[in-house]
Amino acid sequence: MSPKRQVNHNIRKHFNGIIYNISRYVEIALSIVILVVIALAGVRLIMEIAGTSVSSMDTEFFTSFLSQALSLVVGVEFVKMLCQHSAQTVVEVLMFATARQMVVEHLGSVETLIGVLSIAVLFAIRKYLMTDNDDMNSRKHKEESEH
Repeated sequence: MSPKRQVNHNIRKHFNGIIYNISRYVEIALSIVILVVIALAGVRLIMEIAGTSVSSMDTEFFTSFLSQALSLVVGVEFVKMLCQHSAQTVVEVLMFATARQMVVEHLGSVETLIGVLSIAVLFAIRKYLMTDNDDMNSRKHKEESEH
């Protein structure tokens, strides 16, 4: 490789590193914002429950509560996915989102069957196809240990 090409390669590699670091910090900042919104929504949900009399807690109230609570759970799992960058957390987010959709929306039998099969496939993927080496950062760690 010519010296000029080597310099261009080093400059490109340096800028790629800077851009990567900036994107990680933006990702962390967005995760913090999402966590703050989740916490505020959780407080609002608790206040709503505290302000509701037991006699008015009917099936519609419970469905609404469950929808909001499971949305918060999916949000927390999403933040974990942003922080851990692993295939396992991606599968977990998909499982929670699918389960939430099935529980909250009163789906027909075909949609429910598809949801159950989807969750079963996600569990099978997690159990049989994923190993500890499936972590999306494992390639980065291997590259760092080689240098």
